[in-house]
Amino acid sequence: MDITTILPQLNGDKLDWTCTALSGGTRSEVYLLTKENDKAHVLKINKAETTQAEIDFLSTYQSIPLLPDLTLVDPGFQFMVYTHIPCAIATSFNSSKNKLMQHLVSGLLNHYQPTSTHEQWGWQGATVSTWEQFLTAEVEAAKEMFAPCFKRAGLYIEAPVPTKREQANLQPIPYLLHGDCGFHNFLVSEEQLTGIIDPTPIFGWPHYDLIYAFFSSPYDLTKEIFDAAAAKLTVNTSNTKQLYEEVLIGLYQRLAICLKHHPADWLAYLEVWDYWTAIVDNH
Repeated sequence: MDITTILPQLNGDKLDWTCTALSGGTRSEVYLLTKENDKAHVLKINKAETTQAEIDFLSTYQSIPLLPDLTLVDPGFQFMVYTHIPCAIATSFNSSKNKLMQHLVSGLLNHYQPTSTHEQWGWQGATVSTWEQFLTAEVEAAKEMFAPCFKRAGLYIEAPVPTKREQANLQPIPYLLHGDCGFHNFLVSEEQLTGIIDPTPIFGWPHYDLIYAFFSSPYDLTKEIFDAAAAKLTVNTSNTKQLYEEVLIGLYQRLAICLKHHPADWLAYLEVWDYWTAIVDNH
């Protein structure tokens, strides 16, 4: 399905929506829909399973102001329409990471809800039986991506190993997470976080999205900024050592992402590897 077949469904006989192409993701098509004296909306076209997962997330958290509101869902999940948030994508240069991280926790992560199952963790549609299995698979995928680059450069970084979480005081039920909770999906206005878009849902612990967001920008990667945001989490994250171990896993994953998508940021992340390794070793 493409925009030429969708627009008549939206417009009926009046054809009064104006449609403008926007930059989308690697697989999606995104359009801005505008109409005189009406709010702007976004039309997003993607694979059915991807669209359905995004709809599930937005439907679950429809009361959260930082998320767009669904206004139309294709019965076959080939497209959806949601409200447009008129802001700019956040960057490391126009936004305070300390402020954004804390607002992310209070405005989104602390509103996450447990899922209905105890046995599905990881990517929606490709789950595993434990959180440690999911993290292990993510580390192995990053390790495979590293291998050719490290061999050429004569570098070596020991892959972090997920440890079994201590379940005391923790309910063994995953939460429905955004999954792609980074600066590239943050909308800001006047240094304030005003919207978060494009979820790729994961079943897991809320601090995963915090760690992902923290490392999605290569600046201000200090323990103090992370701790200030983590302290606001209302979901118990077990002990500090395990939390920092998962922070190191998040950094390891980010190094792999840089190799593939953001090579210019590679050295910036590599410089903080020893810093965060020392923090883990000292706990």
